[in-house]
Amino acid sequence: MNIHRLIPTLPLTAHWCLWRSCEGAMLAWTLCVAPAQAQVRASAPPQAQPAALAMAAPPPSPTPAAPLQPLPAGVELGMGADALREAVPGAARVSRPQRVAGGLTGLWRLEPVVIAGVSGAQTFFFGGRELRRVEFVADASDQADGGAAAFGAMLAFGRSTYGLETAANDPSGSYAAWTHGGLEVYAQRVPAPRATVRWVIKQSEGKDASEL
Repeated sequence: MNIHRLIPTLPLTAHWCLWRSCEGAMLAWTLCVAPAQAQVRASAPPQAQPAALAMAAPPPSPTPAAPLQPLPAGVELGMGADALREAVPGAARVSRPQRVAGGLTGLWRLEPVVIAGVSGAQTFFFGGRELRRVEFVADASDQADGGAAAFGAMLAFGRSTYGLETAANDPSGSYAAWTHGGLEVYAQRVPAPRATVRWVIKQSEGKDASEL
């Protein structure tokens, strides 16, 4: 039976009673169903957040740049090997030590080291049991200017720290040297056959700068 066709034929009192009954039923349905829906939504577990961001690997760290200074931080000429290793824990023993004038032997090396914008190696030379020389050498062949800018930075630092250089030019490349107290310092750039820049600090031996 269609209730919509029945309602217009009922007396007014019956019509009013039927309408109140329907209204009460709708109110009861709302009071029963709505709280249940709210309870279901409240008890639902929160959506898990994607773990991709939390698991993303950090970017690799670039090679740290060492400041251009007379000696690496914590290093002093005259110190022993144990003190050097404590000051420069990243230094490694050289398998085939290099020997230079004065009987000095390069026993320890730190690399890579970036100084004045070029990456190279820092070698620590000992005479007997004492550190006598620290030498930084970098291959600048991959630099567009062949290491000219790096040598310029070394030259500017030497002049600002020690004054004007005592020797400035060498036929095979650019060269500058300073004598300060008991130290001999020099910067060098060799353009050929392979562009190289060098920064050396050593104990003074009373020699002319050209013999460094």
